[in-house]
Amino acid sequence: MAKQLESASVAAPGFFGLNTQESSVTLAAGFALQADNCIIDQYGRLGSRKGWTYVTTSGGTSSALVGGHEFRDIDGDATVVSWSNTTFYKGTSTLAAATDNSTSFTVGNFDSATLNDKAFFFQRGQEPRYYDPVGDTIEDLTTAGNTVAPPLANTGVSAYGRLWIADTSTSKTTVYWSDLLDGTDFDSGSAGSIDISSILVQGNDEIVALGAHTGRLFVFCKNNIIIFGDTDGDKVLNPVNMQLVEVIKGVGCVARDSLQNTGNDIIFLSETGIVSLGRLIQEKSQPMRDISKNVRDDIISILTQSSPSEVRSLYNPTEAVYLLLFPTFSQAYCVDMRGPLEDGSSRITTWNNQTHTNMLTVDNKIYFTQTDGLAQYNGYSDNTSPYVMRYFTNYFDFGDSTRTKILKRINTTVIGGSNQAFVLKAGYDYSDSYLSYPAVLDNLTNYEYGVAEYNIAEYSIGTLVDQVRASMGGDGNVIQVGVESTINGAPLSIQRLDIYVKQGRIL
Repeated sequence: MAKQLESASVAAPGFFGLNTQESSVTLAAGFALQADNCIIDQYGRLGSRKGWTYVTTSGGTSSALVGGHEFRDIDGDATVVSWSNTTFYKGTSTLAAATDNSTSFTVGNFDSATLNDKAFFFQRGQEPRYYDPVGDTIEDLTTAGNTVAPPLANTGVSAYGRLWIADTSTSKTTVYWSDLLDGTDFDSGSAGSIDISSILVQGNDEIVALGAHTGRLFVFCKNNIIIFGDTDGDKVLNPVNMQLVEVIKGVGCVARDSLQNTGNDIIFLSETGIVSLGRLIQEKSQPMRDISKNVRDDIISILTQSSPSEVRSLYNPTEAVYLLLFPTFSQAYCVDMRGPLEDGSSRITTWNNQTHTNMLTVDNKIYFTQTDGLAQYNGYSDNTSPYVMRYFTNYFDFGDSTRTKILKRINTTVIGGSNQAFVLKAGYDYSDSYLSYPAVLDNLTNYEYGVAEYNIAEYSIGTLVDQVRASMGGDGNVIQVGVESTINGAPLSIQRLDIYVKQGRIL
């Protein structure tokens, strides 16, 4: 008697994001072992990310852009100030070299902040400089009338009406703050400083980044986080009444530019992965949320092979993502910020072949700094070049790892554009050698191509929803399936996978 087919269904493929930490057989079906160039969209589907296109159409750069800052003046008008390793520029569609009266530089690794109608830029060993919209120039802080040379800080944050800066060549443990509403003045008025070395409870440490939230100043060292507040109980920190709130030991920030304030949270890269301070901020207690616990080893591995000073990040509320970019490896981790999983971690996918040097948000849109100017996150090609979206499930043993499974068919519900090509893949027994079955979303007729059979496509506001039934082959104790698609002008997302097998003999 013929054996009945057994099935395994994945209703929302990849909805839980990547998980490379746990045993692949025991993973919930919603996790993915590979999710390259993917996002989790607002409908909970795993789909292709957007690409990028240049917005800069004229004006040249003496070298590739390596950073940028959206400066908004007191009237709300925005100016994008970007920089290469030698020059500051203004504009988006047209880049014009800024009138720069500041000290020359050969590395553009600036941290940036805006305070009271000026944009400020910090880099260790360099005098802080600022963009003055009145004179439309870049100036050193000494030209603003400081009688004492300002601290040559590497990091700064604008909060509570002041600039707070730290990490100089001469002191890794001192936080400096400016006079109220005057980010150019660090030597008079209510400007001041504090050395945190006596506060640290387990030896010395060094400041990496600064953050601010809910009336508190967060000093991120490599292995500690120090939190300052004041006695007023409001949400404005007054240095006169500043006092120590808490020292969190054993965790810190290892990369200055990984730190992002999302409005109700602070996210940063630690030695053990991407961490959120959200629980601490809301409940005034630990533990902090380990966002990247499902891909922790992967991130630690790439971090140990990178320079922390090269790590870049971005938070964008419109796309609801936190991006962590490792330019040396041309790879970014995309953290979905719509809501955590039950274990507190976030849905994470990867973007590969990322040629960006940095990222910034302009008018709530994602922009990238590139070789020839600024580029925007949109469309479905990378500067007219296609890219590959790749998704693979965990391994299925259908409840019995001792029997051979003979793969008979895969039903796939995919959403994309007309004539969108993709390939169904099947692998067996943890091998990275896959059998491939090509398919195409079609809006004209039913037809057969090779071993795949196609249903009539259905339209939904210009988007095709197609159910593809592909006859498959091969056998093994455990089975993995995947979808690959070359994205070139049209998106693709995966709605459902149904895998049908017959149980074979016991091995």
